[in-house]
Amino acid sequence: WPQIHLLDRRGGEAESISSFEGEVSEYTWSPDSRFLAYVKTGASRNTSIWVHDLERGQSSQLTPDETSEFDPVFDPKGRWLYFVSNRDYNLSFSGYEFNFHYTNPQRLYAAALAADGPALFQPKSDEAKPAAAPEKSGAGGSSEKPSAKNGQASNGEAGPVRVRIDVDGFNARVQALKAPPGNYTGLAATGEGVFFAASEGGGNGGVTLRFLATEGDKPADVAGGVTGYALSADRKKLLVRQGGNFHIVDAKADAKLDAGTLALDGWELRIEPRREWRQLFVDGWRILRDWFYEPDMHGQDWDAIRAKYEPLLAHVNSRADLDYLFGEIAGEANAGHVYVESGDQVRVERKAGGLLGAEIAADPSGYFRIARIFPTSASDLAARSPLAEPGVRARAGEFIVSVDGVSTREVQNFYQLLDNKAGKVVTLGINDTPGESGARRERVRTLGSETALRYADWVARNRALVETLSGGRIGYIHVPNTAVEGSRELFKGLVAYGHMDALIIDDRYNGGGFIPDRMIEWLSRQPLNYWTRRGLEPTPTPLLHHRGPKAMLINGMSSSGGDALPYYFRKLGLGPLIGTRTWGGLIGISGNPRLADNGAILAATFRFLDTEGNWAVENEGVAPDIEVIDRPERIAAGEDPSIEKAVEVLLAELDRQPPTPVTAPPPPSVFPPADH
Repeated sequence: WPQIHLLDRRGGEAESISSFEGEVSEYTWSPDSRFLAYVKTGASRNTSIWVHDLERGQSSQLTPDETSEFDPVFDPKGRWLYFVSNRDYNLSFSGYEFNFHYTNPQRLYAAALAADGPALFQPKSDEAKPAAAPEKSGAGGSSEKPSAKNGQASNGEAGPVRVRIDVDGFNARVQALKAPPGNYTGLAATGEGVFFAASEGGGNGGVTLRFLATEGDKPADVAGGVTGYALSADRKKLLVRQGGNFHIVDAKADAKLDAGTLALDGWELRIEPRREWRQLFVDGWRILRDWFYEPDMHGQDWDAIRAKYEPLLAHVNSRADLDYLFGEIAGEANAGHVYVESGDQVRVERKAGGLLGAEIAADPSGYFRIARIFPTSASDLAARSPLAEPGVRARAGEFIVSVDGVSTREVQNFYQLLDNKAGKVVTLGINDTPGESGARRERVRTLGSETALRYADWVARNRALVETLSGGRIGYIHVPNTAVEGSRELFKGLVAYGHMDALIIDDRYNGGGFIPDRMIEWLSRQPLNYWTRRGLEPTPTPLLHHRGPKAMLINGMSSSGGDALPYYFRKLGLGPLIGTRTWGGLIGISGNPRLADNGAILAATFRFLDTEGNWAVENEGVAPDIEVIDRPERIAAGEDPSIEKAVEVLLAELDRQPPTPVTAPPPPSVFPPADH
């Protein structure tokens, strides 16, 4: 487990202060450096705040296991501990079905460290105060200064802070600050309150830096579009990052970032490449050693691995050469998801050519013909060919005789005329005959990529093939990944095709993403009951489900989450897997430090284990129940062997177990019923 070790800078051995189960993820010092507050994961899988007393050598848990707390930060005057906690359950409904989840779970909290510490939001008298009496001086007056208290010296100046933490009763002293529930992180405290980062859109939107006075009524915005910030040691200045720009401003609300922008364009840093490459090499080797999920590195002698490759540094002549070495070291871990990302090296900027969202074919006349315009999906109007935009007159079979006044007969490759024109407006000369006489002019804005259109076209063709082969009885859903797009396509597909007798779920070329437990939950749903209403067919609960037979298509490019989805499909007995063995990469990444030049070697930090306690899927994949090879010559001929086999299997299953409609019997008319 990751632990915290304390090392006295004056010498001595490092001392572990959290040597027990539970991952330690965050820590912060009290103002007097006597206490270290840290976050640890407990048996409930919630994170709790603990505190270590250096004087007593004792660790104590401050917050309970029942809730999650994180981002602890001490008030610099030693009065409170601020933190974020998931304690709100704000229900949000789906717009497609009766389903819900909980959003904006976090609030900002503060707790008095000492049992007799200052409580917040105490009732205040609403009575008017009398005017203050004039200050007396001389005879009968007082020349004494107030006595020292609350960490102040006798001269009234701030003295050293001495922190006292009373663990007993800590949770009874916790109070919510006046910020609405949201998604918060990155607390930093001043003597007046806390700065924090607020993520919009349920945690998926932009980040706004805000400040909330400890007893303030509402937070105030400091800056939007923030990608990082730091509070200075004297708590008077903020370093704020917005993308690639940095700003130093006063630590207060409504900061004027432009006034404090750092001029980085004149900064220069001397780099000695070979010395830097050596540092990067050692750091990359260490990162794998320290972050890989298995400390014994799959049985590899990691010191020997370093000794094996380090002599090759003498032959590294570019940053790309170093990446090659990293790739060799990554391979020694014998694990998937150990990736190398390039760092600071010269790259040639790509100038994208323009595309028209169509198949363009050369014609014997020397002109070019529109062979096919990719169709527009009714559910995704953003994925539209420029030639299919409203107001553009272009049809398959017509000729493009010129581009921006240049005849297409003057080039051998049509796309020469769209070179470096991605996203730009071009004028096409279009004619129904191969000649420029009588051609009409159509202005279109080109695309920089046709990937979305070509993918949608491939899916539409597969769906049409399934419909033809099955006589309209089987639905088809392709799941491109297990992240945002794939989850959307599966849900959208169930909305559109969940009523069909059978379903094909195509997991081929699934690039992974999230762990697909939500996706398999959708696929495994069965009706729990039906409801009858006057004049309507019985409707099921849950409404979104599929009760008929299913099959899943897989291949060697079904990867990561695309491995997990068919594994879950088989585990729940939802139907046969058809195709070829999946990629075999169920070992994952959750982040680790990057290298000094912003390159990275990503360590696999967790691995798949089945419910019987066995290693599975990683480095072996998920084998099909029915092996079918999509031979390239058959694919080129417009066939799809995997789809054809799935349709065959599902039609046979429908013949064996024909779907039966649910019908309601006559309503009761005798009470109590005779059989009761």
